[in-house]
Amino acid sequence: MKLYRVQANYKNIYVDETLEAKNDKAALECFVKKVDSGDIIEKEGPGFHDPNFLFLTFEEVDRDGTTKVNIGETSIGVQVGNTSVGAG
Repeated sequence: MKLYRVQANYKNIYVDETLEAKNDKAALECFVKKVDSGDIIEKEGPGFHDPNFLFLTFEEVDRDGTTKVNIGETSIGVQVGNTSVGAG
């Protein structure tokens, strides 16, 4: 079984659910069943999204709860963006 995190934000309602499933399709089906049954707790949305659009994120996560970043081809010390005024 894999661990998935599904987040949805619509009409100022926010849902953040972690669930176990065999694969991606089964995870989404499980999420839909939980929504239909009322098992998912809704929270107030962050308020910076357009309430008329559905924002949905779906990801497989590690069981240890950490997020890993693969920097792959990025070398150490690379800076992103422009230097701000007065920096030096």
